[in-house]
Amino acid sequence: MALTSLDYSDLLRYLSFNRKRVVLNKTQVNKLLFMCYGTYLARTSRKMFEEPPKAWPFGPVFPRVYKTFDQKSMPIIIPKENIVLFKQNEEALRICVSVIDKYSNTSAYNLSMWSHKEGSPWYQTVYSGTTVVWNKEIKDEIIKEYFTQHPVISAS
Repeated sequence: MALTSLDYSDLLRYLSFNRKRVVLNKTQVNKLLFMCYGTYLARTSRKMFEEPPKAWPFGPVFPRVYKTFDQKSMPIIIPKENIVLFKQNEEALRICVSVIDKYSNTSAYNLSMWSHKEGSPWYQTVYSGTTVVWNKEIKDEIIKEYFTQHPVISAS
């Protein structure tokens, strides 16, 4: 069984609450998950999970995470089988912990502003043509290049 965007969003919510006592909203979860996804892609040249991020008006979003967010209550419980899988991918786990430690207190607004910076993967996707197109997949090549040149956390 492979871990999904939903599993990693639960992990971020769990880490944020248990390490920092911060309850993340759906915008924060999506932006922090995008940071993790991009960092992992830049470091390993592999996807963290299969669902690609999409360009929505407030920044990168993983649609499944966004749509199911309100169905889960706090505190998040991580199933034992997922704990085993998270520990099997030490790099992904280390990235998630580092992103939470550094950014869990960052507001949804500031995370959205970060994701909208000129040259960001979201910006390149939204403004790549003559018209703005929403819900367009943000390509892994763009994400990998951006996070390689603009790391959000230091290499451990």
